[in-house]
Amino acid sequence: MEKIVLFGGFGFIGKNLCEYLKDNYNIVIVDRIKDESFLINNKIKSYVYDFSNQEELNSIMEIEKPDYIINLISVVTADRDLALFNDMIKSNLDILLKIYESTKKLSNLKLNIQFGSGEEYGNIESPFDEKDKEVPSSPYAIVKLMTTNTAIMLNKNYNYPICIVRPSNLFGKYQGEEKFVPYIINQLKNNLPVKTSPGEQKRDFIEARNFSKEIEILLRNYKNSVGEIFNLGSGESLSLKEIINFLKEKLSSNSDIEFGAFPYRENEMMDFKLNIDKIKKLDYSFELKGLKEQLLDYIKGENK
Repeated sequence: MEKIVLFGGFGFIGKNLCEYLKDNYNIVIVDRIKDESFLINNKIKSYVYDFSNQEELNSIMEIEKPDYIINLISVVTADRDLALFNDMIKSNLDILLKIYESTKKLSNLKLNIQFGSGEEYGNIESPFDEKDKEVPSSPYAIVKLMTTNTAIMLNKNYNYPICIVRPSNLFGKYQGEEKFVPYIINQLKNNLPVKTSPGEQKRDFIEARNFSKEIEILLRNYKNSVGEIFNLGSGESLSLKEIINFLKEKLSSNSDIEFGAFPYRENEMMDFKLNIDKIKKLDYSFELKGLKEQLLDYIKGENK
């Protein structure tokens, strides 16, 4: 089988990708941590590596010689603090360059999938299209755009086989309980109060297994993916208020919902929706359930 090296594979998205892709690909995880129980259950090889030593990474890549790379490593935050720039650059741009340095001579490498962010688009009119001019409005988004532009430069100037994915908001198995969807579901299931913003902001969510299907489309169509940017999501946005009320109804919850308990964030994006026509054109057979159907499947336990 072809081999994928998955950087950051023990995180929420990484574990979902491993479980979805492992039957058709040989998966190797490279991460700062190791989850022994996940390795045993999935029979996956891994390396503990913190990106402090270029030679160590060179050695790993020389041993494994991956056909594909998926780089999930990033520090994700909604914080607007400008002091975060240095850490953001180290966890995004610097890591991309280290991976490039260790793999630029691998003749069998077909595609490196570098994760960008839908936040790169900023507060422009949705749905966001890959051809839109980005107007990032946070340190995180600016550094992500820097990393995206660097990846495109590596392809154009050095013929490096890389593409960028800009994901929407994900939910699903292995996600931390503090994240929006699992937090809301947990509060509602236990009839606990939910305190939130006014909730009029719209978000494009996708369940992690469906997102993994989109990643596999890129792998299978690597020749048409190299050098490109792809939006990956559901292509549908719902207000957070509508999502909360939908989940409350489906869970028959008695929770009190306090919309407006918290203010909107500074420079809040009020309608985050991705145009996903480009990924669909790579596989016209790909079908995706609506966002409410995905949420319903999730609370029924079909994707846990």
